[in-house]
Amino acid sequence: MTKELVFIGLGKMGSAMTARLVAEGYVVHGFDVSVDMRLEAEKLGVKTYDSIAEAITSISGRKVIWLMVPSKFVDSVLAEICISLATDDIIIDGGNSFFKDTIKRAAETKSKGFYYVDCGTSGGVNGARNGASLMVGGDNETISYIENIFMTLAAPNAYGHVGGTGAGHFVKMVHNGIEYGMAGAIAEGMAFIEDNAQELKINQLEVLKPFEHESIIASKLMTWMSEVYKKDAYLENISGEVPKGETEEEMEFIVSHRQTPVLEAALLQRKETRENPSRIGSLISALRNQFGGHKTIQK
Repeated sequence: MTKELVFIGLGKMGSAMTARLVAEGYVVHGFDVSVDMRLEAEKLGVKTYDSIAEAITSISGRKVIWLMVPSKFVDSVLAEICISLATDDIIIDGGNSFFKDTIKRAAETKSKGFYYVDCGTSGGVNGARNGASLMVGGDNETISYIENIFMTLAAPNAYGHVGGTGAGHFVKMVHNGIEYGMAGAIAEGMAFIEDNAQELKINQLEVLKPFEHESIIASKLMTWMSEVYKKDAYLENISGEVPKGETEEEMEFIVSHRQTPVLEAALLQRKETRENPSRIGSLISALRNQFGGHKTIQK
């Protein structure tokens, strides 16, 4: 068990997670390429450094390094991290890495004497600060040493050691596929209601009350959709084009197995908005912005 770790990546999710850890008595050493992000993290109680090496060498004994960086940067950050590590140190990848890449990275780091753990993280920025959903993969002995970190970051009953190396990112990939389908269905439904609102004198905000509370389709996504409609002129300023997200290539991998027609339709739905922007595209973009702070294309 450890209550001291290094956190690489202090963006929206990283800063929220480190704030939660500090509030729970952890000593967090942080680094981000952005000076502004480092300054904001310092205000939250994170000890920040000007380089990854400085952050890592600030800890004595067995080190735990949490990566919260975009998947395209993981390999370059890993190369820099490994220079400063010692035998038995632990690396946790909490981002949206492709599970096959995770398995490969785990094998490479193991050959150097380090342990690699993958953690699929869900719940958006609010969840990161107040209790996230965590899907963790790795060997039992390593997980037992750092499990207190996951328990601290997760909401009640929202942490699962779902399997061996790569399982955390695999399960998160499937989770993202389900999210694509749900978000697409919600956007389609609300757009269809809008199309018929004038004739039937429908009030969308009133519709969202029963949808959001105690209905079969009640969910965080529906709650976020309710928030979208409550913001004056918010939707009207969002383009009907859904930007390509970090997880889209993983969705292509799932779809290639021809077992997920709902996901295939949801993926095509997003792609089509880039050729023909639509109200459905605006609604999906707004949802993504609400839960993950993803950028929208403004009109």
